[in-house]
Amino acid sequence: MADLGKMDKVGVRGILITRKDGAARGPYDIVLGTWEETDAILKLWAKSAAGNGCFETCDFRVVFEDGNSYSGTFYLRQQDAFQRNLLPRHIRKVCEETKIAWEAEAFLGKYAIPVAA
Repeated sequence: MADLGKMDKVGVRGILITRKDGAARGPYDIVLGTWEETDAILKLWAKSAAGNGCFETCDFRVVFEDGNSYSGTFYLRQQDAFQRNLLPRHIRKVCEETKIAWEAEAFLGKYAIPVAA
């Protein structure tokens, strides 16, 4: 059964992720089209992330179909290789933590960002 609430939300046009740390050739960008592709790449990168509680920095920019975008920094840890919906979970967490400073609830209500399982 289709989720009617999601059909009214603005979808993703593309997601740019820049791996800043851990790459042998230095920072590099990757452009993806779906949340699922983003999850697969972040999980792959997490497998080669530094251990012992360390993290690697990934900057990201999500561009929505209406032209608006959301950007930030994701701190990738080795244990993220076993999680789901990494970037959507991060975005929702930031919205929850900073909702007083901006219209986070309206943002989440307007844009199709998956709910973390």
